[in-house]
Amino acid sequence: MNNTWGDVAQYDPVTWNWIIAIYLFMAGLSAGSLLIGLGLRWWSNTDDKSESAILKAAALIAPVAICIGLACLVFDLTKPFHFWLILINYNFESVMAIGVAVLLFYIPLTFAYALMVLRDELAQWKLGFLTPIATMLLPWRKPIELVMFVLALGVGAYTGFLLSAMNAYPMLNTAVLPALFLVSGLSAGAAANTLVALLMFNSNGHEPHMKTMHGMELPVVFAEMTFIFMLFCALYFKGGAAAMALASLTTGVWAVVFWVGVVAIGFGIPLLSMLMPAHSRHTKGAMVTVACASLAGVLALRHFIIYAGQSYIS
Repeated sequence: MNNTWGDVAQYDPVTWNWIIAIYLFMAGLSAGSLLIGLGLRWWSNTDDKSESAILKAAALIAPVAICIGLACLVFDLTKPFHFWLILINYNFESVMAIGVAVLLFYIPLTFAYALMVLRDELAQWKLGFLTPIATMLLPWRKPIELVMFVLALGVGAYTGFLLSAMNAYPMLNTAVLPALFLVSGLSAGAAANTLVALLMFNSNGHEPHMKTMHGMELPVVFAEMTFIFMLFCALYFKGGAAAMALASLTTGVWAVVFWVGVVAIGFGIPLLSMLMPAHSRHTKGAMVTVACASLAGVLALRHFIIYAGQSYIS
């Protein structure tokens, strides 16, 4: 040890904290809810005159969640009021710059789409002055939906690419992370759509879109579990410092967050709910409980990846 500089153990390796974890969660939630809403609309071939409760929920969640996430990101900056500089200075060899460019188009489109889908609710919310704008946008709905779907895929995977570019951290520097973040975003989006549809748009839980979305729960959960397993397998077979990062599963507070928050709550409660009788599983209380558990699990996963990932350096 150099007595002048001290032991490296006294320095905190974590530079991205819970604020960044919230941002990553909100970005995935926004993209996932929109992808679910648009996918169900296209699957059922719904006309433009009837908006499902799930689509209304997605249209509301997408802009609100991404704006909350970006607010967290901006205020985490050393000079938050200089954030606009990244909007005019682009280096497309940087993952962050590409992400900012995607968000620059994604965010206004989510607000435009929310006006179209929620046009009947605008008057109730004392926002009737926006109805003419919604009516003007309606003829452009299909191309807007197509562009938004592609951008939402980019937003959902972008956060994973952003973390995977951090070469010094073996848990983060893996190709599995973008896929894991995209799938976990779909899980969070489906859960949030369920909550908002039930609590804000008077869904009874028995609409065709709601049933279809519940049918997707099991494949999405198993895909998420598969990618997590692949992440840890990649660390094990890479060996060295990467294999040492597996200690995050057995030691420290983040092991508890993973096994309790991600596995027991995020995976366990939704999977156990599927063993319940259909009439009990589809009650409002049961669906709200499962949705909250799924959201808590994804939030715990984001925190685990951020904190445990920065704790082991190659």
